[in-house]
Parts: sequence; structure tokens; C-alpha cells
Amino acid sequence: MTKIIKPSVKQHLKPSLKLSLKPSFKQKFKPRKSKNPSEKNDLKLTSQMYFCLLIFQLLNLATLVIQLHLLYLLFATFALALQFIVHLNIARKGALVSRLSQSIKSYVTPKILPPWLMLLLAISGSVAIAVAGQTLGLLLSMMHLLCFAYSLKMFEIPRRKDLYQLVVLGIFVATSSLIFIQSIYFSLAVIVLVFGNLMILLNLFAPTMAVWAQAKLVAKLGLYSVPLAVALFVGFPKLSPFWQVPSVESAKVGLSDSVKIGDIAQLALSDELAFRVSFQNSNPEHAQLYWRAMVLDDFDGVTWRQSRRDLSQNSQNSQNSQNSQNAQSSYGSATLEQANSSADIELGGTGLSYQVIAEPSFQSWLFALDFATSEQGNIGRRNDFALFYRGIISQTLSYQVTSYPAAKMSATLSDASRALNLLLSTDNNPKLLAKGQQLRQQYHDDRQLINQVLTELNEENYYYTLQPPRLNNHSLDQFYFDTRAGFCEHYASSFTYLMRAAGIPARMVVGYLGGEFNLSGNYLSVYQRNAHAWSEVWLPNSGWQRIDPTAAVDPERVERGFSTSLMQEYDDLSSGLFSLQPLRAMWWYKQLKMQIDAIDYQWTRWVIGYTGQKQSRVMAQLLASLKQGKNILYFLLILAGAVLLFYGYKVVKGKAKGNTEDKIKALYLKTLKLMAQHQLVKARSMTAQQFADVIATARPELSANFCAISNGFAQLSYQRFADDISQQERDKQLIKLQLSYRQLRWQLWLAKLGIG
Repeated sequence: MTKIIKPSVKQHLKPSLKLSLKPSFKQKFKPRKSKNPSEKNDLKLTSQMYFCLLIFQLLNLATLVIQLHLLYLLFATFALALQFIVHLNIARKGALVSRLSQSIKSYVTPKILPPWLMLLLAISGSVAIAVAGQTLGLLLSMMHLLCFAYSLKMFEIPRRKDLYQLVVLGIFVATSSLIFIQSIYFSLAVIVLVFGNLMILLNLFAPTMAVWAQAKLVAKLGLYSVPLAVALFVGFPKLSPFWQVPSVESAKVGLSDSVKIGDIAQLALSDELAFRVSFQNSNPEHAQLYWRAMVLDDFDGVTWRQSRRDLSQNSQNSQNSQNSQNAQSSYGSATLEQANSSADIELGGTGLSYQVIAEPSFQSWLFALDFATSEQGNIGRRNDFALFYRGIISQTLSYQVTSYPAAKMSATLSDASRALNLLLSTDNNPKLLAKGQQLRQQYHDDRQLINQVLTELNEENYYYTLQPPRLNNHSLDQFYFDTRAGFCEHYASSFTYLMRAAGIPARMVVGYLGGEFNLSGNYLSVYQRNAHAWSEVWLPNSGWQRIDPTAAVDPERVERGFSTSLMQEYDDLSSGLFSLQPLRAMWWYKQLKMQIDAIDYQWTRWVIGYTGQKQSRVMAQLLASLKQGKNILYFLLILAGAVLLFYGYKVVKGKAKGNTEDKIKALYLKTLKLMAQHQLVKARSMTAQQFADVIATARPELSANFCAISNGFAQLSYQRFADDISQQERDKQLIKLQLSYRQLRWQLWLAKLGIG
């Protein structure tokens, strides 16, 4: 009798699955054989590692997203999406295979694109970047080439060296973003990102190491590199870069080289930082903080601009910082020696020294109190006494200034300057022109005429507002005689025009007024909302005198900042569904913001502001001290003490740590103590294995973790470690036992709460 055996479901399905998976998975993703042994695909990674590579590629490129071209962003997005879809498909098939065979846990990366297409993309992309180089500039062209290579490299990483190159490229991409943004918080984010990239490499060498152990090791190595990094930062020569950071002034909020009625009022709602100042001695009063930026002396009836002579010189100087010698011939030096030798300047009183840290404005003008001097070679002074930078302020700029508030500027006025500052456009504003001529007939003394105009502004119904009414073509006439409501540029423009109509040389100055003192950092923050405009008139034997008509209309604006009415108007304009205005009024928010700003200021001052000139001064002072023999003994004692402390710490730490065997014994005793706290006490007569059996019977959910610790202790006590086991393997076993202990403690805690 023949016995018929029916195949089970498992036996029936398994061959079919093998037949279906064998050609689709093993053949498709089998490493390509190469005749050259050095080109053998020896890199196999898990799907988790591939997805980590994709995530970190996205994060690395995100640090430069503002600087990258839209076409490249589209290409990078497509490349990431394509790789994600392919690897997701592989991961799903790999998970299916792993359920049938535990041998498949990693795979070789497939060639998503054929070699000819990779070559075509590389050549076409490089050509496109080269063609766009004139528009992008040298720096951005190099950035795009680096990012483009980074995106292409991800398509083919068959060998370990390819993965090394990919990670190094990612680190370069992430750190390159610090060229454009150097704030402390962004820098910390980049450091964390670099550590994450390094953890990918560490995972390749130690795949069984826990994530927290990898992070600890990378952080430890990073701390070891800090002294070398500090030494290189302080002592390594700071060379000037051979590139120019591209101008993106269209994206910046701030002053412009031309001002129309209503332009500065639009800045009143901006909280963007303009610059920060730290005074060496006491802080001046708010009413003295008139920060000169530009002088506008050319008026066409609607717009105030710099005169064509100054504007052409300014553009010539801003195009390339290498033209510093030409700029010095066009403008005067800003040094104190030049001011003492100038016939236009009569210094008087005590100088006020301070440091200014200007934010990137992608312009050339600087900010300083009158009359400003600076000993830095990259700073000059125009004929209108405004400071400028010999180049483009594309990064945070720190400069030292000494101002003389009592200085007399241009006690005598040349005929050309007088004609320029009396020039009027008679086509516009006829009513204001007639009023100026009428005032001249009534008042022959210039000071009396000025005081009369200021008195009218103070006593008549003029209002200072953030929302001035819209004006027509004859803007000054309509404002001065009809609406009588405006912001600082309304009053400064009309007052300057009125002075010229009365025969008094006058010009408009734009800059900033006041600022906010940070008590935590002892510095002044000036924001875009502090933008201001005022007038300067020339008086015989007195030179250029500052006249702020805003002080006649709203004195509180000059003495303390925004008045109560302006603050209420500011709150109303800033309020909305997602407004942070209620939060800003809270005391704790103000204190927190003050502390955060103070930290960022110190970072900017001491790290970002550590320029080549400051480094030269520090090195010169250090060498001078060494030559004179001062403080050498203290320096050697501190150095020797630091070395002794370091080695003493290593010795004490080594003794406290002990060897691996002692740690495993201590961990087992610690585990017994933990179990005893939960009524699971080991009898003295029990062996480790007997107590493990008791735990498995009484608390089976704890058996896995406890048995792991017990077996490790038993191996140590009865079998000892084999001689061929390396110290690294012993440390790995200790890490696993420590992980089991933490999991066991977590289970007992959950059980105590009634959760587990």
C-alpha cells in the first residue's frame, strides 16, 4: 500500500517564494564582478544606514538652501526622492527575505543610474555651473560644484572608500554654510550636524555599538580636539579670502542710498538687528545717540540722494575691496591724525571710545556718532564726515571708533559745497519755497529763523505717526500745509527744504536714533525700527549743526525712544492672529531674550570679531610680553599645573574605572540589590544559575535581561575570559550587560506603577 504524504502549507509555499524572489532580488542587487580586485564591491550596509545617509544629505544641503540656485535645488530634490524610492523598495524586499532567511541583513547599493548617464550629468552640470559662474560669482560657483558632486556621489557608493568620501563631502557642505551665517546658534547646529555625520562613519566600524555609546565616543573625540582648534583659531594667520561673498541686498531690510517720503516709516515695524555697540566707559544719554550713516544733499523734489560725486566714489569703492588705495585718494582717512591735520575739523572735548559690530547690510556705509575717527585701515571717512567700509559688508563687521561730540565740522564752507546745499528744485513745492523766502525777509539772523520754524512745529497741530497719510506729487507742500502728520523723514525733508529756501545751507542725514541697552551684556542694540532722519544746517563760525525737527513735534521720541502714543500705535500695527506682541510684554520673555542676545553678542564680539588685525595686535602684545620677560614664570607654572592636572585626572579615572572583570562583578551585585528591593532575594546557598531559574519561574518577563547579566557573571566566575578575546570585545560585552541592567530596572519600575 502506497502511503501518500501531503505537503504542508509551509513546504508548499517556501519553494514558490524562493522561485519568485531569486531572480528579482538576488540577481538584481548582486554585486557586479570586476576584473580589477581593487574595484570589488566590498561595502554592504543595512537599509537603516542608507536612510540615515539620505537624511543627513538632506540636512547638510539644507544649511545652504538660501544660497543655492533653484535649478540645483530641483535636481537635489529629484535625486533624493529617486534614491529614497529605490532604497525603500529594496528595504521592503529585504524585510520579506529576512523573514525566510536570517542570512540577508544587508545588501550592496544598486546602481540607480547607468555609468553613461552619470558621466553625462557630471559633464553637463559642471558646464552649467561654469557658464553661470559670472552671475553666481566665484564663491557660489564653488559651492554649487561641491553640492553637485555631493548629490552625484550618493548614486554610487559600492566601496568603503566611497562612503568615506561621501561623508567627508557632507561635512564640507555643512561647514561651508558658516561662510554666510556665523551666529552662535547656527554654528551649534552645524557642529551637531558634523557630529551626526561622524557617527555614520563610526557605525561603519562598530555596527554593534549602541547609539548612545557612539554619541559619547564622538563627543569625547570632539572635546579632545577643542584645545587644538582654539590654538589654531588664536594663532594661525588669518588670510584674506580670495572670493567675495555675493550681494543679496534685495533680501535685506534697512536703509537705502535714496529716501522718499514714507520710506523710513516702513522700517518702524522691523525688529531686525542693525548693529550693536559697547562703550568703554559710561553709556551716553539716549538723546546723544544719533548714529550717522549717510548724508543726502541732492533733492529732486521727491527723492533725497547722495550727490553724484559722492555716489560715484562710493560705488567705485564698493565694487572691490582691493581698490583701497584708489578709495583713499577719493576719500579722506578716518584716523585721528588726519582729523587733526584737516582744516575742516576742530576737535574739542574728550573722545568717546566704543566698539561697533555691524550686521551684514551688503552696503558700504558704517554707523558712528559725530565726529567719528577710526584707526582701522579698512575704514575711511567721506567729505560729509560719514564713515564707510572699503568694500561690501557681507559678513558681521567689528570696528573700533572714537567720537568727539564737541568737534566743530566745517567752520568754513567752500563755494561748491554751499551751492550744492542750497540747490532747490523750483518745479515742486512752491508753497514751501514761498514760505522760506518769507521767513528770510522776517528774520535776518539764521538762528532766530530756525527757532521760529521749530516753534511752529511744536505749537501748531503737527503729529508724529507711524501711518502717515499718502501724499501726491507735491509731497512736501501737502504734508507741511495740509496733512501735518508724518514720520521723521517728513519733518527732516520739509525742514531741510525750508532752510534752503531761506538761504541757509542744509542737508538731510539718515541713520539711527537711540537703541536698547542690554543690561546682561552691557551693550546697546540698534534695530531697524530705530532708523531716523534729521537735518544739518551750516551756520557761520559754528559749522554743520544737527537740527532734529522731530524733537519739536515729539520730544519723547528723542529723549527716550518711541513715545507712549507711538508704542500704542506700534502694538496695534504689530498685533494679529499670530502676533508675539503679548508674549514680548511678559517679564520672563524679556529677561530670556536679553540673556540669549547677550550670549550671541559675546560670541560675535570675541569669535566673529577676531579679525586679522586683532590677531596681529594680540600676537604683538604676547611677543612683547615674552621679550620683556614678564609673566613667563606664571605662564610656565599654569602650563605645568594644567599638564599635572590632566595626567592626575587620567590616573584617578583609571583607578576608579578598574578593569572589565571588576565592573561585571559590580554590575551583578548591583543587579542583586535591585532585585532584593522588589522582594526577589537570592539565598547564600544558591548559585547564579539557580537564582536565574527562580527569576524565570517567578517573573518570566524579567528572565531575558536578568539571565544576560547572570550568564555574564557566570562566565567571568567559572570560565573566565578566553585569552584570545580582545579588550574591545570585553568592553562590548560590558556595554551589553549595562544595557540589560537598564532595561531590567525600567521593567521593575513600570511593574511597580502597575503599567507593566
